[in-house]
Amino acid sequence: MEVAIEGERHGKAEAVNRILDRSHTPLVLFANADARPEPGAIARLLSTIGSDERIGAVSAVPVPEGGGGPMSTLLSLMWGAHNDCSVALNHMNVSNHASDELVLFRRNAITALPENTVNDGAFFAGTARLRGYSIKVSTDARVRIRTPKRITDVIHQRRRILYGHLQVWRRIGSPPMTIESLLFLSPATALRLLVKTLAARPKSLMVVPLALVSEILAAILSILDTLRSSRAHVIWRRLE
Repeated sequence: MEVAIEGERHGKAEAVNRILDRSHTPLVLFANADARPEPGAIARLLSTIGSDERIGAVSAVPVPEGGGGPMSTLLSLMWGAHNDCSVALNHMNVSNHASDELVLFRRNAITALPENTVNDGAFFAGTARLRGYSIKVSTDARVRIRTPKRITDVIHQRRRILYGHLQVWRRIGSPPMTIESLLFLSPATALRLLVKTLAARPKSLMVVPLALVSEILAAILSILDTLRSSRAHVIWRRLE
């Protein structure tokens, strides 16, 4: 096993490209540093991608780790909507987005990341889809993820993610299909998925106003970032 250590942070895209340069295997697994795959998750990803050579990527289902209170409920709602959307698009076989918390790619389905890419999973999955591969999520593979504890950190994280999605849209010509993009591309589908998410989490109704305000604010800030800079969010801010 080889471990690459950086003396200075240059951004995730540069680190990921370094990994790709050194990899000579048909499959490449990526896991975020703060993600904890549940037992058997990686084996299930391998099983899924090995079942069909047309699958270019398969990701695990992110499960937020949190305690109680409104913040935990808010994050449960956000990630619940994200996961419900991923599963629905998986069944429809139209997905072009992968969660980079834990994801397995077929090496010949992806290319090196363009400079300053923020959302590596979204770019890789979109590229694989354009090359004719399908993008899947394994509902049997779960990965525990660390989440923000303050609403300001949630907004900053969403701001970075939405900026990264806009960046991918410009670079490959189509937006990553997520719950927020579906609100514009297919409002009926998005609303149906949101209703399903809320029905499964009745307690989440009380944080819907907070979710809407934070998402709108994050979207506005991400658009401003896009207009101002091509290097915004290249080096991710660490969660406290």
